[in-house]
Amino acid sequence: MWLKVTPDPQVAAEEAEALAGWERTASVAGLLAADPGAGALLLDGVEPGTPVRGQEWGPAQVAALLRELRESGPDQAPGEGSALRPLAHRVGLLFGLALRRAGPDGPDAEIRLRRARAQALELAASAPGTGLVHGDLHAANVLRGPGGRLVAIDPRPAWGDPDFDAVDWALEGVSTPEALRERTALLAGLVPGLDADRVHAWAHALGALLAAPAARAGHDDARTRFLLGLGG
Repeated sequence: MWLKVTPDPQVAAEEAEALAGWERTASVAGLLAADPGAGALLLDGVEPGTPVRGQEWGPAQVAALLRELRESGPDQAPGEGSALRPLAHRVGLLFGLALRRAGPDGPDAEIRLRRARAQALELAASAPGTGLVHGDLHAANVLRGPGGRLVAIDPRPAWGDPDFDAVDWALEGVSTPEALRERTALLAGLVPGLDADRVHAWAHALGALLAAPAARAGHDDARTRFLLGLGG
């Protein structure tokens, strides 16, 4: 067991609701108890619990995780009193933070981020289907569990397009348009319901956001240039 404490009760309530919604799967850290008002969550342990970040991973393993998230979540949209908010809220929060960090010395970055935000909000509003979205499903928030199963932790959940959760994996280690197309097609072939075209569109909308930290640090490598160029 491990105790997670956050200073924001809203964040704790959102995570508690999402973890309860995924209680049918072992591919998400289990919620044992919660006191959202105190920002406290008691979570089941994950063994061996090694972060996937920095390790090799296979598309089939990631696809299994994405399938579990899609198939084991609640079937209906949250009702009155739910802590969960639409995916558009999550998108707005992410871009708002990036825009604040861009600062007055980054006019080109601001223009790029605002254009990308508009694309992302349009995608969030046009989802053909909706479900419970992890919202922060990158390799640092995925652990290796028993038998090599990938286990998601630390969601920043929302209700909306589940294809959003595939974007970090579609872009991981990718630095060419051809590789991105190949990766999205591969994941779509392994995850029922996942739309390769929408994942590709999300990648274009979020590329500038994912590249922003490296760009602020002055990096000019091939991957940073590729991500920055995705928004057009």
